[in-house]
Amino acid sequence: MGQNLADLKAENYVPDVVPDSDLEYFETDGQSRKIGWGDTPAVLVVDMTLAFTEERPEVGEPCVEANAELLDAAREADVPVFYVTPTAPGTYPDDYHGTTKTSSGESQKPEAERAEWNDKLDTIAPELEPEEDDVVLPKPRASSFFDTHVGNMLHYYDIDTLIVTGMTTSGCVRGTVVDGQSSNFNVIVPPECVADRSIISHEMSLFDMSMKYADVTPLDDVIEKLDEYTKATVTADD
Repeated sequence: MGQNLADLKAENYVPDVVPDSDLEYFETDGQSRKIGWGDTPAVLVVDMTLAFTEERPEVGEPCVEANAELLDAAREADVPVFYVTPTAPGTYPDDYHGTTKTSSGESQKPEAERAEWNDKLDTIAPELEPEEDDVVLPKPRASSFFDTHVGNMLHYYDIDTLIVTGMTTSGCVRGTVVDGQSSNFNVIVPPECVADRSIISHEMSLFDMSMKYADVTPLDDVIEKLDEYTKATVTADD
């Protein structure tokens, strides 16, 4: 018996705008679409800098709050935390494409405006300030894995499960999730911990990731799972 539409909707992130005709394509032979967790998770926080979190506060502020809650749980469980931040527009020549096709030409702005923007690009939201043992790496493109040492660092820590959070859902988060799955990590995305300038892009990107690349898992469930790692660590120490 196949996994029916009701089961798909209950188990996966399915926005109301997705028609049943699309969901029928994703029906299975009864197997869950969930990837599941491995033994060694880490959190990867993508571009949670003031340039993004303050750009649209109605989505940025709740995302910051959710990330703070997740990071508290991760650190309690002794789960490694990694951050990636964008590369400032003036890093490359004017005709060199930026992270997206809309980010080139930033160097044409007045110097004071450009300096303020670059500072916001570099500054992680204060509520999510990295701690001493956290790893912070810059990235030149949308994916956290492209031309960075993120993959090497994750393998160094023997990570097999990656909890991806940040902004924006349809851009750098999605690029990171696709490359994370391509690098053979089990990828988990708490929907409360990601945000986007565009609501429809946010919703449909989460749906697409849920169907193809990641387990889109509510924050409460992720924290509950991290609590299991905390208890396991305490038991092992005893």
